[in-house]
Amino acid sequence: MNVPWLNMTGEEPPSGRDGTLVVCFAPTGAHGSTFAGWRGRLPEDTALALITPPGRGTRVDEESVTDMAAYADAVAAEVRASRGGRRLVLIGVSLGALLAYETCCRLLDAGVPVARLCVVAGQCPGDFHGDGGEVTVEDARAFVTGTGLTDPELLADPDFEEVLLPPVIADLRLAAGYDGGRTPVPHVELRAVWATDDPHVPEVTVRRWADWTRAECTARSVEGGHYAHQENPAAVISACLEGLPTTRPSRRSVLGAGATAVAGTMLGLGAMASGSPRASASAPAAGGDVSFDGDPTDPVGLAVAMIRQNTSNPGDGALTLPFARMLQDIFRAAGVGTEIVPTPKDGNVHFFARVPAGGPTRKKPLVLLGHSDVVPAIGDKWTTDPFAGDIQDGKLYGRGSLDMKGVNAAFVAALLRHVREGAAFDRDIVLWSDCDEEQGPYGVRWFLAEHPGRIEASAVVTEGGWVLNQRDGRTPMIASLTCNDKRSLLLRVETSSYATHTSKPFTGQAVIRLGEVLEQLGDWRAHIRPNALSRQYFAELAEATTDRPLAEAVREMLDARTEQRRDRAGEAVVRLSDTPELHNAMLRTTLAFTSAQSGYYPSIVPGTATAEFRAAFLPGADDPGRVVAELRSLIGNRATLTVVGNPGESEQEALDRLRGYLAVPDSGYDTDVFRAWRTAVRRTHPGVRATACQFEAVTSAVPFREQNVPVYGMYPFTVNRDMLKRMHGTDEHIGVEALRQGTETVYQMLAGLRTGA
Repeated sequence: MNVPWLNMTGEEPPSGRDGTLVVCFAPTGAHGSTFAGWRGRLPEDTALALITPPGRGTRVDEESVTDMAAYADAVAAEVRASRGGRRLVLIGVSLGALLAYETCCRLLDAGVPVARLCVVAGQCPGDFHGDGGEVTVEDARAFVTGTGLTDPELLADPDFEEVLLPPVIADLRLAAGYDGGRTPVPHVELRAVWATDDPHVPEVTVRRWADWTRAECTARSVEGGHYAHQENPAAVISACLEGLPTTRPSRRSVLGAGATAVAGTMLGLGAMASGSPRASASAPAAGGDVSFDGDPTDPVGLAVAMIRQNTSNPGDGALTLPFARMLQDIFRAAGVGTEIVPTPKDGNVHFFARVPAGGPTRKKPLVLLGHSDVVPAIGDKWTTDPFAGDIQDGKLYGRGSLDMKGVNAAFVAALLRHVREGAAFDRDIVLWSDCDEEQGPYGVRWFLAEHPGRIEASAVVTEGGWVLNQRDGRTPMIASLTCNDKRSLLLRVETSSYATHTSKPFTGQAVIRLGEVLEQLGDWRAHIRPNALSRQYFAELAEATTDRPLAEAVREMLDARTEQRRDRAGEAVVRLSDTPELHNAMLRTTLAFTSAQSGYYPSIVPGTATAEFRAAFLPGADDPGRVVAELRSLIGNRATLTVVGNPGESEQEALDRLRGYLAVPDSGYDTDVFRAWRTAVRRTHPGVRATACQFEAVTSAVPFREQNVPVYGMYPFTVNRDMLKRMHGTDEHIGVEALRQGTETVYQMLAGLRTGA
């Protein structure tokens, strides 16, 4: 009989497989009961799962596990089977910190998103080198006595010692044989917590965890000793879970996830065994399968189901297989052929659906290209659950609602509406759900290189241009279809002085210098240099807007013959615009600051401080090399500015690569797809200007454009400044009715490609 490692505490919230699942790893020699004081203290949408390894607790008769890899593999497999669609938080105390860390690495490798890893009173992997030697009974006794794991009088009882010491010996052997230097550093938000009165793992030790994540590491202190999770549970829980959303999902979202909650359920995976019947028969796939039984031509219902699939991409690829399977079910039910293509990363897959042409054709397919992965929803606190797909006040909230599951839903709903009507197209229509647009390694470029000839397109439609309203916020003004992307360059700035004791601060500390340099870089403005696409867009904007001052400023900018006049007029355009950040990015090179780092110990003034930022360039405008030189001249010798290229790439090679990207020609306007889009806009938004445009960001379009395949970008629904600011940010959302109208635009565009259209 297979006995589970993961024990749900019986406090499963009513939302079942939504909300947060907190998995706790106990200290050396302990088991799940060490977290008994946590019951009833967690947020209402949070379930508590406790790890009970062999050799202790209810599994006292089983052989203990002393191999870290076997331990973490077993726990990770069971967490995958039991997680459902819930946000996952791993919390490890003392030795449990290493166990949580190794389990986290395996989950991320399997494509299972981990919202946060919390290490409490634990040493980091770098403190272990696998050469700890043999562990004896006397070592275990000394550990129990020294750490206060139990009362010394109880330890004197031979019967109690017989129960207590074996799991301690097993865990000490596990730690002695663990080599943390071989562990890859994951990309996961990390909380490092120390106890103020802990004599065994002090603050300086806990802070070393900052080197063991490629994401943000936040340090917290709590009152108490080494076992503060027992002495001061409320403080430890707060330190670990602070900042996570706690909104209880609706009943509809629970039913949509196809999950039920049973109090006290034991979710099974046997000790070191594989293929547990209970796990394979009842547990949803990692990432949370979300079934869809609604109308596939309803974009709102589709978008909700897509958002509920947590396809967060931490940077090394997202878990997209459940998302692809949902799409596969939807298209198969409509009689449309599908294909799922795996990548080298487990669970990271591309999805294709192909609607064949209505007869013989020489035209290559139209590809509707969306990406299923989204950026993580960590950091700033959301007011709604980012993966619940909540609708409030006519707005659909959720990670990816704007970028770009709302567009995906519009593509799917519009295409399947044509299929339902028995439409015959003049070419194949291929829907491609890319798994790795958000900085993953196996996206469109990888697929086209690894599968040459699999996708030959006459044109591609993906994310890009916007539909903007007049200043009244209600009347559509202009719709744009993007025909090229900006491209960016990662830069790093570093200041240095010398490290010293905090009792002896001095003028010119590295952190202060960094702040001064960043302020100077933040005030830098590139010249206004609209390229051909931007000029066309703004010329149409001047005709479309009812705001006379804005129109006059635009015309003055476009007519300017000197750089000074163009800059002055361009600044007025940005100032008068209802979407200033968007229009600013369409007119010039921009700098966006993404991270800053310095310091490693609270009593040391650090000797260096660094920050990274991205410079984004318009094709046909500024030369990247000249901009880098200008920024270096600006900051002088107060800091060092370096170009961050690909591994092994020199600065010149990185700049030349970027220049190559910027030289890729715009997609032309004289195509049947562009004309079909313009006609569709006239039908769905009468009187609205429809124009080609420069996109202010980067998409997966470049590999196609490099092959001379025209690529067009659209977000077909109306947006405002608040929506644009929340893209990749907190409380991302789109308008429900705007999504429906945008889907109609996609439908009408495809109608222009029907035979006889």
